[in-house]
Amino acid sequence: MIRKLWLVVTLLVLAGCGGGSQSFEYHAADDPPPGPGLFSGPDGAFTIYRSKGEENSSEPETPAR
Repeated sequence: MIRKLWLVVTLLVLAGCGGGSQSFEYHAADDPPPGPGLFSGPDGAFTIYRSKGEENSSEPETPAR
């Protein structure tokens, strides 16, 4: 009886640990995180001041010809 109970408990523990895997991307601790930062915009360029028109656009403006 105890062996059957032990088998059931063991199978329940293994079934609970078996699912829900997620992908993992390794980043070294000294590398900067991806994406825009405090002084970089969406393109990753170093920016201290940005005009109001550039705030909401994700693409840089091209000059008119």
